[in-house]
Amino acid sequence: MNFVSQPGSGGTNTHGSYVVSLDKDGACFRPVTSDNQGTLVIPTKVFDGVMVEVKPGTLPGSVCAKLILKHSDDTLSVVLCETDRPEDLASAWPAWSKALGLPMLVRDLGGRIKPIEAFQAEKTGAPHARRKLSMLTGRRPRFLVRRKTGNAERSIKSYKGEREIIARS
Repeated sequence: MNFVSQPGSGGTNTHGSYVVSLDKDGACFRPVTSDNQGTLVIPTKVFDGVMVEVKPGTLPGSVCAKLILKHSDDTLSVVLCETDRPEDLASAWPAWSKALGLPMLVRDLGGRIKPIEAFQAEKTGAPHARRKLSMLTGRRPRFLVRRKTGNAERSIKSYKGEREIIARS
């Protein structure tokens, strides 16, 4: 995916315009102008995470929300999305984080960057069996051991030659 970063956009780039090609392996920064010949390739694992920054907007009562691929050097951070509706970033933020394999970060109004740990939990494995003893022994449970199996000969009762008594009210 390609992004064009302007000088000073989001306080990230101060040198000049460049095109950022982003994929799962890394980011490639190519200058737009021909006077800068260098191309910079940065692996994805070098980035700190996918950060959301919400600031008050220019109009009273409005906000400006940005989704940023955060690098420790702010000139290498990439603005992925910018909107005046923060709820639009709710689905894009975890999707970018999962696709790039980076943690989710948030910048509060004080400027501190904190990780969101609710989405960072990883599965540790299958849960342990609760009745481990019975699975190891291969036996029946104790309450089933006390029960006896049925016997068809004992359960069938036959009354030959007897009269049937019927109760009527």
